Amino acid sequence: MITGSRSLLRAVALSLALAAAGAGCGRREPGGPRRPALPAGFVDRAREAGLTFENHTGVFAEKPFLILSKGGGCLCLDYDGDGDLDLYFVDGNSFLYDPARRTLTRRANPRAGNRLLRNDGGWRFTDVTAAAGVGDTSFGIGGAVGDYDNDGDPDLYVCNWGRNVLYRNNGDGTFTDVTDRAGVGGDERLASTCAALFDADGDGDLDLYVSNYGDVEELLVATGGKPLGVTIDGIFRYSGPGCYTPQADLFFENRGDGTFRDVSAAALRDQVPSYGFQPVPFDADNDGDLDLYVANDSKANFLWINDGSGRFVNRALAAGTAVSDSGDPQAGMGVDAADYDQDGRLDLVVTNFAEDRNTLYRNRSTPGCLFFEDVSAVSGVGRGCWDKVSWGVGFVDFDLDGRLDLFVSNGHVYPTPRQGVYFMGGTYRQTPLLFLGRGPPSWRFENVTAGAGPGLHRPVLGRGCLFGDFDNDGDADVFITCLNERPLLLENRLPRRGHGLTLSLAGVKSNRDAVGARVTVEAGGGRIRQMRELHLAGSFAASRDPRMIFGLGAARKADRVTVRWPSGTEQVFRDVPGDAAFRLVEGREELERLW
Repeated sequence: MITGSRSLLRAVALSLALAAAGAGCGRREPGGPRRPALPAGFVDRAREAGLTFENHTGVFAEKPFLILSKGGGCLCLDYDGDGDLDLYFVDGNSFLYDPARRTLTRRANPRAGNRLLRNDGGWRFTDVTAAAGVGDTSFGIGGAVGDYDNDGDPDLYVCNWGRNVLYRNNGDGTFTDVTDRAGVGGDERLASTCAALFDADGDGDLDLYVSNYGDVEELLVATGGKPLGVTIDGIFRYSGPGCYTPQADLFFENRGDGTFRDVSAAALRDQVPSYGFQPVPFDADNDGDLDLYVANDSKANFLWINDGSGRFVNRALAAGTAVSDSGDPQAGMGVDAADYDQDGRLDLVVTNFAEDRNTLYRNRSTPGCLFFEDVSAVSGVGRGCWDKVSWGVGFVDFDLDGRLDLFVSNGHVYPTPRQGVYFMGGTYRQTPLLFLGRGPPSWRFENVTAGAGPGLHRPVLGRGCLFGDFDNDGDADVFITCLNERPLLLENRLPRRGHGLTLSLAGVKSNRDAVGARVTVEAGGGRIRQMRELHLAGSFAASRDPRMIFGLGAARKADRVTVRWPSGTEQVFRDVPGDAAFRLVEGREELERLW
């Protein structure tokens, strides 16, 4: 009771502080004018931004299949190179199944289809899907962003229930479907969910990992198109993952000529077919190459350790990241990796199903011994999520105090007639969660959702969740895809506790996106020292802003910025001003100021 009372008092205090910060004439942006006041905390700007379209996942009441609850991906990229972060929305679709002919059609809804939204600044977006040629109308779930051909602009990979799609950016505002030439369409019978583009073998180009969920076509044929499930208390609950035959994930090696080679059998040794969701590439063992962690639904998660040549061995069980601390597989959905405790080792967070907790794995590895400790309970991350189904997740320093915070999107999978209480006080539509990082010595996270702005108070069926600076004001905003309704576009107006520094990296010897680069920022005469590793894939069915945002606390500049490029070369930049954005090019000594 004492702990609960203190948490309530802290939440009330934060709410009052946020309200005070939101009053008056607004805050000053770096290098920009004052803007009209809005409530403090997160504010939903989707409607005024023109993002009123809805996600499509079929009609639950008529076809309540588990796979329909998984969609809702979102990717961010600066597709036109104008310095603004654009959005790619991965839509689902309705579908028709003819049991007599055993045929399936996924293009039954003319309003459904993926969308590319160009950021025009001032919280306005324009739908440029048709002109850009990226309006895939398959049943989309997630995807990945990355410059796979190293030509200087970002490309798109879309994961579908059916044929996956690779769009090559032509550099003139348009894209070309190069799936067949590249050889990355996958198996049309399967449902691919999420993907990651990263340089696994260190040859300077991005390889591709694709997570597969199950054989949907097989199930539809076996059941004649009828949903499997049970009715409890008058509510139909469709069967879980076990009704599908689990499938192996795919790994494609980039040949460097615009094509990929499927090396799944050789690269993913002893892979066990599973129900795969989000992968995140990161250097788990600090040996200089990228490993990969994959969240799996209801089965043990993967921790693929790279031998340096792009060949992997699953070390999840030995490292303590396969199952919960009680030894049970969890229903892993989303995942992110970052050094939240600032000890130079990358930690992991994984979101899970209801009646469980989200899991924080603290990296305790030593040379020759890879080990992660489950600190979900003592860190506070496991609080507030027992009645929620959690999906997207990210380590982000929202208030620029030099400590990483944590954001989680939520939404259930079992609809109810009145969309009311499901169980344990939980609901069908659910609100996101925001945890602020409290730093040393405890390195705990505090749930401050109640006082963190009106944008976090609307219950939704949250799924894909990405983090990016959409208004170029130096802090991270949030976009959440919501099933069968419009998305959330949350502007970050939390009171700033410090100055910020935005860094954009460009590889030369390394892959152009510099995926895998490690950046260490020191500020305040040694009081702040943060290490981040650049990865674009993470959260759930999403990609994140390729720019890295560091909070400097009270310091107005970074004393030292050290970049270890994926090629292994290292550069040091000194006395870098805060409240600004810079572009760092591998091998170039001068910084290019962006704003």
